[in-house]
Amino acid sequence: MLFTPRTKIALTSSGYTQIIVNFDGDEATYFDGGWSEVGGNVLNDQISLGSELLVDTGFDDAGSWLLGGAGASIAGSKAVLTASVNGTFQNDNSRSMNTWYRYSLDIDSISGGGVNFKFWLPVSLNYTSTGTKTGAGRVTGGGVSVIRRNTGTVTASMDNFSIKPFIFLTLLNALKSKFGLADGFFIDVYINAITAGNPVGILWNYDGSNNFGMAYMNGINLVVDKNVNGTYSNLANVAQAVTQDQILRIEKPLGSDIVTVKYNGVSKATPTISDASIVSNTGIALFSTEANNAISKIEIGAL
Repeated sequence: MLFTPRTKIALTSSGYTQIIVNFDGDEATYFDGGWSEVGGNVLNDQISLGSELLVDTGFDDAGSWLLGGAGASIAGSKAVLTASVNGTFQNDNSRSMNTWYRYSLDIDSISGGGVNFKFWLPVSLNYTSTGTKTGAGRVTGGGVSVIRRNTGTVTASMDNFSIKPFIFLTLLNALKSKFGLADGFFIDVYINAITAGNPVGILWNYDGSNNFGMAYMNGINLVVDKNVNGTYSNLANVAQAVTQDQILRIEKPLGSDIVTVKYNGVSKATPTISDASIVSNTGIALFSTEANNAISKIEIGAL
């Protein structure tokens, strides 16, 4: 059964008490579609990407990159780190501070430490093994992309670096009907799985466009943002690992602009969101940047 109400079911403030959504086959009835249901979880399979931002994805032209530190070089169509200094590879192509991006990088060999991506929120993982590494975030400053050594004496060879913008609406799955409350509510999101480095979370006070609060996790951080008329501001960014079916909770008391964000029952952030373009909105949307991120349940109730 999709909904198990405490008293009655309603998606408007009239008679609204609580709904519990288990993703067991009827998600399309209540959400705007585009996501799939697999094994009791809802997954985002509608993600769309824009055009490649990097001119030299294969490290074939050293002139396309700003190299920082004596340990960074480009040789044999590879980005190479060979020293203990903080080597960087930066590409300052056009980018937007208010756009979400997907990154991908092949690490052909690495030893002695790791590499990560700078100028992103949330911060990227520290990659210490070979293979194709993918993740997502939004640029918060500096160049569109940076690869840097951040621990130990690193020897690494990297190739095929890509950064593409997400089409933002493809990251969302919103309730078809606004659930009717601008405050005096809680939202519990049961996160079943996260692909490391790829955020998943929830939007609230969502107007269907460019105004909302949001909280999301990428496996190592819990981040709270707001978006006011298309411009993001970061409100919190705290270290937090994720375990299966733990709860990301949003609490917004009646008549209050203070939002409490909890993980597994523990308060992680208490930002104030008082922007007129946000506080009266009543929409909710799930958010995921990766098809394998899994949400098993969402509960919405009155405080």
